[in-house]
Amino acid sequence: MTVSMEFQKRRRRRQAALSVALFILFQAACAALFAALCFIPDLPRWVSWLSAALAGACGLLVIPALVVLKERFQEIEGGESDAAAEY
Repeated sequence: MTVSMEFQKRRRRRQAALSVALFILFQAACAALFAALCFIPDLPRWVSWLSAALAGACGLLVIPALVVLKERFQEIEGGESDAAAEY
């Protein structure tokens, strides 16, 4: 394996990790916003429950993102992107 190919693999891993990190940061900001809405005093109870559910949904979306990141790392290591680029 040449140095150039190894460099490209590292760059692809870094890009994949950065994109998932930004997604997680965005989801954390959304979850914090929805959680903050739960504590507004004069809101109807259903709005508080809806805000709590949306905050939880934002948190749960992180799990599939991490699974996809793991699969992407395996694709990069397996050279599937390189093989597809040859066609």
